[in-house]
Amino acid sequence: MKNKYVVGSIVTFKTHPLFNDFRIQGDSKYVPPVMMVKEVFIENNKKRTHDEESGEKISDNVKYVCVYFDDDKSQFTENTIYESFLRSYKKLKIERISDIGDLRDDTDTIIKEIQSYFQNPLVYKFGGIVRFITKKIEIYKKRSSKKITEKKGVIEKDNIKSTIQYVVNYASPDFVMCGLKKNDEKDMYYEGGKLKRQVSKNLLKVKWFNPIQKKFSEQYLPIEFFTDKMKFKLESLEDNTLSTTEEPEQS
Repeated sequence: MKNKYVVGSIVTFKTHPLFNDFRIQGDSKYVPPVMMVKEVFIENNKKRTHDEESGEKISDNVKYVCVYFDDDKSQFTENTIYESFLRSYKKLKIERISDIGDLRDDTDTIIKEIQSYFQNPLVYKFGGIVRFITKKIEIYKKRSSKKITEKKGVIEKDNIKSTIQYVVNYASPDFVMCGLKKNDEKDMYYEGGKLKRQVSKNLLKVKWFNPIQKKFSEQYLPIEFFTDKMKFKLESLEDNTLSTTEEPEQS
């Protein structure tokens, strides 16, 4: 069975509300993270994918180790998820607020920008600043809610106010490159030569300050996860320096 995604693909759980609307409705804590594929695992032909009694499907032949940044713990977290449970980030609806307060559909612009990161792969430079590729998607998430004021048992149209807020959970900090190594993973094929696993060829070591543990953290992750090309308004990553930004405030 051919896998739909590869190492470095951007995916999310198919329940993500931004597949259906530009804004999150309801409690934002149930919104799943946007993730990157760290490993592809392809089951052998002996894997049971259907229930013996009902005949209904209960698993896939392909599953993925997916990674996201948990901002509550300031660390990367990974989960293994079946292919049928995932969708590509390309179908998410992304909205921007202009300088004068206008809302606009910016899906195509953001998607094309992210695709350009993969067309210009990261080149390792010790001490260089990079960003986790899902960052821009996560910080542009928005939630809408309504405030309704009742007067003498009557709700007038003018008393219904809509509020739009940024939802920046799963947003990641900037990272500093501090190492690069070849991935020496073993057990990549089944007996007979059939492919079993797909992993990155190169692992990038990144360093960041962890405010939860109040110390600096380091981790090796696929180099495909990061870019030095992501910019925000009034900001430049040239010469590995950052100027003032206008990002939504991160919690």
